[in-house]
Amino acid sequence: MGLHRSGTTILYKILNETMNFNVLTAYHILDFERLIYNYENELIINRKNEINNLFKQKNITNRKIDRMKVTADYVHEYCYIFSKKGYNNKISNKNKEIFENLCKKLTYISKENKPVLLKNPYDFDNFLFIKKLFPNSKFIFIHRNPLKVIDSTMRSWHTLLKNKNEYTAIFSRRYNLVYNNTLSLFLSRLYYDSPIPLGIFDVINRCSNGTKYYLKNIQKLNSIDYISIKYEELCDNPNYNISKILKFLNIESQIDFSKYISPRKLKINNQVNLFKNYINFKMMPYFREFNYK
Repeated sequence: MGLHRSGTTILYKILNETMNFNVLTAYHILDFERLIYNYENELIINRKNEINNLFKQKNITNRKIDRMKVTADYVHEYCYIFSKKGYNNKISNKNKEIFENLCKKLTYISKENKPVLLKNPYDFDNFLFIKKLFPNSKFIFIHRNPLKVIDSTMRSWHTLLKNKNEYTAIFSRRYNLVYNNTLSLFLSRLYYDSPIPLGIFDVINRCSNGTKYYLKNIQKLNSIDYISIKYEELCDNPNYNISKILKFLNIESQIDFSKYISPRKLKINNQVNLFKNYINFKMMPYFREFNYK
């Protein structure tokens, strides 16, 4: 659980490397309706090869918005399963059966009985509802300086709207709709990538609402049901923080993660710098809670 661009992807990737979890991958999303069929008919390897060949044909090697390399086994977010079916990106009463089905499929096609580990930043401000639906669920929260989160999000929008991202286009119907409509693409670029983009207020408000929800509701979770870490501390000492998470989950691993993270040192861009004081004002309690400056 965490804001978009807070480090959820790298944390998910590292935890998957321990080989202790059933996770969601690009293959699972693209073949969601055929997962059981593929498994029963021993087609998984062939389908993954076909997906990897598709990526190769489209010259897709990473996500473009960061350095994450992508293959059929790239760990992914379950929101894309919801969006493909026309549902909201977060878990709700309307799509909970799809989520349950997803968990059952991942468990069934796994050769080992491992816990299911999933991530979806859209559900950062939805954990109480999820806990109500799934009482045995546990949460791993990751936090990052909001200024860096907002800066990274705006950079992502710039990358996604400057040129068509073929990887994103494979998974996101909404993204394709924008790129297939000249007016929508023009307005989106104006909204997120002008010298003073109005879209930054949307990004700031989403971050602010997410952090407010967290601070207001985190104490309503039992302390044995969640753990929180900071992205900055994960980068500084990955072994310690991953060990802390695994201990929380009663899982052991001897893998050395010290070289798994190489954070980019980027200066905050001018778009975000203009609104530093506003961001500070909107999220002051969160800054204080996690000692961010």
